[in-house]
Amino acid sequence: MKTFRKEDVFGKTVIETSGSVRGKVEDVVFDLGGGITFIVKGDDGKNSEVQVAKVTGISDHIIVRSETEEASPVQKTKCKYCGAAKGADAMWCPVCGKSQA
Repeated sequence: MKTFRKEDVFGKTVIETSGSVRGKVEDVVFDLGGGITFIVKGDDGKNSEVQVAKVTGISDHIIVRSETEEASPVQKTKCKYCGAAKGADAMWCPVCGKSQA
């Protein structure tokens, strides 16, 4: 399993598999139970939390499962660059992070 330092993710854009941009990573925090969370600052200036367990890929961007994907199954297609499975309407590959537009 690849590991990442705070410096590796700080300032990266967080994008949901639905294509929505959540914002940029401002900080990384952990709890005593072992959970790790990104603090993400949105364009509106508000912070939100993204659990690392929802991250599906880190490259130039951080790709996270969207809330709608967790609620209902999504038809899958393959990334045109790396061949990884992704949601049919995903704008970004969850593995390589490349745009699917």
